[in-house]
Amino acid sequence: MSGVRPATLLVAAALGWTVLAVVRAALPAGDGLVGEYFTNPDWSGAPAFSSLDTEPTTATVMRRWRGSPPEQFSVRWIGFLTVRRPGSYTFSTTSDDGSQLVLDNAVAPLVDNGGVHGPQTRSGTIHLDRGSHLLELRYTQRGGGAALSWSWSREGAAPTAVPAWTLSQRRIAYSTAVAARILDWVRYTLALLAALAVALLVRTFAGTGPGRAGTEWVLGRLRLMSARAGYRSPAGAIFSVAALIVVLALPWPDARGRPFLARVVTALDVLNRTAVHALADFGAFQANLDTPRAGEEVLPFWTQEVMLMLRRPGRSVDRYQLSDSIAAEDFVLQQIVASAWPRRLERDAKARFVLNTEPVAAGCEVIERRTEVSLVHCP
Repeated sequence: MSGVRPATLLVAAALGWTVLAVVRAALPAGDGLVGEYFTNPDWSGAPAFSSLDTEPTTATVMRRWRGSPPEQFSVRWIGFLTVRRPGSYTFSTTSDDGSQLVLDNAVAPLVDNGGVHGPQTRSGTIHLDRGSHLLELRYTQRGGGAALSWSWSREGAAPTAVPAWTLSQRRIAYSTAVAARILDWVRYTLALLAALAVALLVRTFAGTGPGRAGTEWVLGRLRLMSARAGYRSPAGAIFSVAALIVVLALPWPDARGRPFLARVVTALDVLNRTAVHALADFGAFQANLDTPRAGEEVLPFWTQEVMLMLRRPGRSVDRYQLSDSIAAEDFVLQQIVASAWPRRLERDAKARFVLNTEPVAAGCEVIERRTEVSLVHCP
């Protein structure tokens, strides 16, 4: 196959993937359940942190606690389950220790697998209409081993794991869930096509060179590729590539000293978010250009929450810290610092912003909690 065809396939697959990513972002389906994690076994008080979990399982729980959960803890997931056909559905939970499943704000749990016990399975049956149903799944651990899984079946069929694509944060129509699932499959297919196109390009330019001396054939390919790129000799092309690699690897002249390549990747990521936001809601994006804080809507949502809390009139936060996760991207860090002025970012400040997915340090008190960010006071 000629070099043009795989290159065309690669460009088409990349553009298609980008367009579908924009469309998929506008569909509130298959985005998981909101999980609230507590450092006590009975879901009391404010959660230690919150997260968005696509699969409420043992593996997810261990990952959220970074492999070291408290001896006793509890988790509560809330969201919507979307079903295709009306009928009688049987749900089961297997847990060590307790678990409960509540649907549509029922007074009593549909599945009550509570108590202190080893791995144990309990089930409950309910009639569900087509569409979304409010769901609350609870899990508690009071020491010892930890395990949690859940399944469902319809009209007496064999039980299977509840698909992640049926879970969402908002009530949606079943057609929306199906459309989101189809888009996900098409995006996966385009990603495979892009990988195939890259392989074909490598094969086209590298080849296998049957019947040719290895060194001579490689040098011939280098001369051909150098000539196509406008170089008089392979040495010039090799020098240019080496110089580019060195430049990309050099540290950027700032406090973090990150490589120039990392700064380029960050800039491209911001541009991508800008394009996705503009295409998804061009009217809102255009209206934002007329405001003094133009462009902030393309920043991560948690960044906007930090800015809102810092800008609130009357808030007595003159000095603040940011967790490592929040300050990971230089561009985002610069936006927060500039927006918060005259409030100052200082390492010894007692006020600290952390993501809700991060455990709060011992001795710190949660002052304000939003969807993704919390403001804590650390002595």
